Amino acid sequence: MRYNKAFLERTKMMKYLNKSLSEVKPMYQAYNEAVIELAEQNENIVVLYADFPSDSVGELFKKKYPKRIYDFGIAEANMITVAAGLAAGGKIPLTHCHGIFALGRAYNQIRQNVAFDKSNVKIVLCNSGMLWTFMGGSHQVIEDIAALRAIPNLVIISPADAVETKKVTKEAVNYVGPVALRLANPSTPVIFKEDYPFRFGKATVLREGKDLTIISTGILVVESLKAADILAGQGFNTRLLDVHTIKPIDQDTVLRAARETGAIVTVEDGNILGGLGGAVAEIVGEHFPVPIQRVGVRDIFGRSGTIEEIKTAYQLSAPFIVNAAQQAMNQKRDLTTNKRKKIKSHQTQP
Repeated sequence: MRYNKAFLERTKMMKYLNKSLSEVKPMYQAYNEAVIELAEQNENIVVLYADFPSDSVGELFKKKYPKRIYDFGIAEANMITVAAGLAAGGKIPLTHCHGIFALGRAYNQIRQNVAFDKSNVKIVLCNSGMLWTFMGGSHQVIEDIAALRAIPNLVIISPADAVETKKVTKEAVNYVGPVALRLANPSTPVIFKEDYPFRFGKATVLREGKDLTIISTGILVVESLKAADILAGQGFNTRLLDVHTIKPIDQDTVLRAARETGAIVTVEDGNILGGLGGAVAEIVGEHFPVPIQRVGVRDIFGRSGTIEEIKTAYQLSAPFIVNAAQQAMNQKRDLTTNKRKKIKSHQTQP
């Protein structure tokens, strides 16, 4: 069988994936490791946090650089404003607070002081998404992608595991401009090996396939991998994309998936309204319409529970992704059948 160059390039990714998902590591730990390494190289890096435990954000940083870490208390808006000022003075500030309060209390400051002025601020959204075991719907932030995606000049990144988090953090700090980095709360299975060749702004093709494409981001990439395994057992060849850079999204890779597989399922840990699913639907709808099914929070507030209970209650686990994939492929089949009927009808007309 002959393969084109693009296919061979994309299938190289398989050797960088862990065969077992038994190893787990918190995104925060990998993030802190990256920040320490960066701070050793650049004295302009400073860390700010508001209403978030310093040991969760900067335990290692505080020990090494006590004069480069600032506590703002319950004052998220003030923290973002100060960060913009520090950036104007040549510093590279990384801000930290619960994701819900970055949006709920500092949205105007993110929009006006950071994004509008293209300030070199890195906004770390701690405990982002639905998968939080405690605090419930008041703290589970499901609207961050939708709300921030509408702000110009702002890059949005959502890593899938600790390895990708470390690589993303380094790229985000080296990038000159506003960046929002989504970090999930629970320890996550390690998907990638350390030598994974991360490309900032470019979706990672984890698996090749021709029957459909699963486009996933963040903590649910691992569930998408499980779903792809289940589908393989059913005889379906699934392409899987890890869209770590949500904005700017890798439009070329998304459109290639639409053209080559003809059906798409999006998977995210936030609201499907305006989130990753919305972004993909916009691109595909404008340029190459194909059936799309969106897996995510269906416009409803969250509640407390174990991670597995939340995944089941809000239909975010692998079986629900498989169900969505089967629906998308059924739609694809129906469209193909109807198209053939129309062609045949046209050909048989006198």
